[in-house]
Amino acid sequence: MSTNKTTIEFKIDIIIEPDESGFHAYCPALKGLHVGGDTKEEALQNARDAAIAYLESLIKHGEPIPVGVARQNSRGIAANVSHHTEDLKVACAI
Repeated sequence: MSTNKTTIEFKIDIIIEPDESGFHAYCPALKGLHVGGDTKEEALQNARDAAIAYLESLIKHGEPIPVGVARQNSRGIAANVSHHTEDLKVACAI
């Protein structure tokens, strides 16, 4: 049996904060997704990779994709915190 793969696009918010030894990144919409990196760019890339793996796992196991998470208001984010909205492409078998 052949398996077709399709790509689904998601938008996700990633927050990056300074940490003791580098930077901490997390996705408010994806419970438990926290990663680190030596630089902001590394933390952001690690968060992207982790978010894609997280979403692929949800799809693979038939779990619902989290929806309806409001964006954080930029006024509520400290000056040393970076807020990114990422477009992620997730490949999945259909």
